[in-house]
Amino acid sequence: MNIVLSVDSYKGVDGSSLSPTRCSQIVQVYEMLEELGTKTITYIGIQEEAARRKLFGKTQAKSAIRTFFPLLKKLDFVDYEGNFAANMCFTELGTQFVLACRALANVTDETPHKDEIVSRLKSIKRNTQQKGLVNMYKDPEWKHHNMWIALKLLKTFRIMHWNEFLYTLHYIEIGKTIEDAIIQIKANKKKIDSIIFLNEDNEILPNTCYSYLRSFLEEAGLISKVSSLESKLLDGSDLFFSQIGM
Repeated sequence: MNIVLSVDSYKGVDGSSLSPTRCSQIVQVYEMLEELGTKTITYIGIQEEAARRKLFGKTQAKSAIRTFFPLLKKLDFVDYEGNFAANMCFTELGTQFVLACRALANVTDETPHKDEIVSRLKSIKRNTQQKGLVNMYKDPEWKHHNMWIALKLLKTFRIMHWNEFLYTLHYIEIGKTIEDAIIQIKANKKKIDSIIFLNEDNEILPNTCYSYLRSFLEEAGLISKVSSLESKLLDGSDLFFSQIGM
């Protein structure tokens, strides 16, 4: 069985997670802005300064920043409206995230108590991401972000096949609710898990329509990989769900 999904159903997915590579780039931008101090800058100015410095080597700095900065803003890690002092771009929560990422990158095999330090730093990073996600949830602008659909399904099923996420997008597209989709998934799980989802050109949807969400939730310590198409909600997520009222 094939189902065609409208691009409007999945286009709102952020094109970035917070992988180690992204974290390294974020730290580099943070350090650049700290170096600029109270100098007034804009969002475009950040991109131009990073490009001038070739901040990410061969990677196009402007494009990279345009990819991950909107996500950081949703999480309230940065604030880049209008003109601002460069060293005020990162919020307190964003700075906490950056410092954890930087400290993790600086751990070596020679670091005393390496495993304990890495464990603590990863915990700080995960908790910061979860706090950012709470900020995002509470912002009315992102009320209909697909992240909440994925989390609702994970909370309901604990183990979710990502076809079930796409099926829920389809069900919402035809005027139904998440709750309606959940009823159908419970009754037709095997059938739904085998559906082939296509875009409006009848091409198979790439997993990028959910892979960034999946990666972010893994990095935030909320889910783990079961298989290439399945994820499991981790124990200890109840506190997070209580914070967003889900």
